[in-house]
Amino acid sequence: MIDNAIGVKAGDIWQLLSSKGSLSVRQIGDHTHYKDSLILLAVGWLSRENKVQVVDRNGALYIELRNIYPETFY
Repeated sequence: MIDNAIGVKAGDIWQLLSSKGSLSVRQIGDHTHYKDSLILLAVGWLSRENKVQVVDRNGALYIELRNIYPETFY
């Protein structure tokens, strides 16, 4: 059942990034109180779904949402 928990935490982190913008792993931990290992598992989940990108800024990992535009149907 840990897979389900990671998916739920990934959704929480996606919502956080959506409202706050680019955040470091440490900042995500400060906002969510999740352990680094859980944050990284959730970020991996989101990365696999192509929803986030990881950027190295002076040795700190920052997570940001990808700019994905939904298809428009007419």
